Amino acid sequence: MCSFTRSTTVSLVPLLFTLSAFPQEGTAPAKEESLYSVALCAGLAEMEKSWGYIDDSYMGGVRTDYRHMIVQKDPVITDRLPSQFGDYRVEYLDRRAQIDRYKKLGKGFSILRILPMQNVGSRLKIQVDVSYFTHEERKWMYGVSDWSDGDFRYDCEKQKFVVPAVKLGGI
Repeated sequence: MCSFTRSTTVSLVPLLFTLSAFPQEGTAPAKEESLYSVALCAGLAEMEKSWGYIDDSYMGGVRTDYRHMIVQKDPVITDRLPSQFGDYRVEYLDRRAQIDRYKKLGKGFSILRILPMQNVGSRLKIQVDVSYFTHEERKWMYGVSDWSDGDFRYDCEKQKFVVPAVKLGGI
C-alpha cells in the first residue's frame, strides 16, 4: 500500500507543476500597466500643478482638491483602476452614489470622467474631463469645465506606451 501511495504522489506532482504554469483565466493585468490608470494619474498631477491653487468654492460648491478626487464610475474603464496613485486618492462613484454625496454635502462638487481611448494617427489619446456635479429636483447635471489629454506613444526600446506630455484645456 505504501508503494501505491508513493507512486500516485510521484505521478501527481508533475501534473500540478504543469497546471500552475498555464495562465489563470480572468486574471487582470497589473493596475500600473493600464493606460487609463496612467492617464488618470498624469492628468491629476498636471491639473493640481496648474489649477490646484484656485479656490473654486466661490460658485457655492466644494473646493476642488486634486489630491482627493471623485471619478465617475464606468464598469468598462474604471472597475480595475487603483484608488490611490502615490499622494493622489480617487473615489469611484456611480450616479446613485454621486446623488447621495450631493445630498450629504448639500452643494455641488467637481468630478472626473475618463473618456474611452481614441486612436489619433500613431498615438493613443485618453481624455479626463473635469465636471461640476449638481442635483436639483430629480435632475442631475454635469457642467464640463476643464480636461486633460494624455497622449501616448509606443516606445520601442522600452517595449511599452509612454506619455511624453499631458495637455490641459478648458472652457
